[in-house]
Amino acid sequence: MKKHFALIGIGVLLLTSCAGNQKKIDDDSLKIAALTSQYEEATSFNDSLMLLMGDIYTGLDSINMQEGLLYNMKAGDSANRREEIRQNLSNIKARLNANRALIAKMEAQLKASGNDNSVQAKTIAQLKAHIEQQDKKIAQLENDLASARGQIEELNTQVAETQEQVKVETAAKEEAQKATVAAENEANRVYYAIGTGKELKANGLLEKKFLGTTKVMKGSYNEAYFTTADKRTLTLIPTGAKKMKIWSNNPQGSYEIVDNADGTKTVKITNPTAFWSITPYLIIQVN
Repeated sequence: MKKHFALIGIGVLLLTSCAGNQKKIDDDSLKIAALTSQYEEATSFNDSLMLLMGDIYTGLDSINMQEGLLYNMKAGDSANRREEIRQNLSNIKARLNANRALIAKMEAQLKASGNDNSVQAKTIAQLKAHIEQQDKKIAQLENDLASARGQIEELNTQVAETQEQVKVETAAKEEAQKATVAAENEANRVYYAIGTGKELKANGLLEKKFLGTTKVMKGSYNEAYFTTADKRTLTLIPTGAKKMKIWSNNPQGSYEIVDNADGTKTVKITNPTAFWSITPYLIIQVN
């Protein structure tokens, strides 16, 4: 009988011990599940922070690229380039705003979790500071872009005004050159007439009176009868006649009468300055 009771006591003790061990196992399992959840949550949170950090630094590279484009612009760059930079900066600002909202959400999530994770909190603070710095840099670039646009427009205006001024000055210079050339041509213009005595008289170039002196161009005469020439280039005047006489007052020694092979005469001007110094008209009578 005593033996029977002893066995019953041992059984009760074993049942009590097994129940205690199961409760401990269940408690440990719950702790493990909670720790696993916390670990996974922390890992996901850290991964999100790393992705966000990478995006923010990529945005910084984009800003630096736009900065390089802006500060290397020249006066000849088109308005399309400036608009492209402005649009790129606007897109970067939009991405920064999205990242700012995401950081605020993660910061609230970290506070709500009750986890005192100084590393995560410090990372979030650094990312917020980076975004603020990038905001300031974008604002500066937008201001510089506006200034550059104004400066470029001013330069373009100055260039247009300079081009117009050059055009006006060039036209005036060309007109002055034309006037100079015209004046030189006029100063070097000479006239000669070759004809018989009868022809020269008929055109008012000679006036002969019986037993009187011969007058040269003393009255009205026919200017159209003269041939116009440039004394800078006129050196030979063929008469086409075997006999000739110069009636105009051209100095001796400034020309020669050359006999051609066919017996006709040619006036060769040897000193143009002297030859035309008294009169710009040459009158030759041929027979």
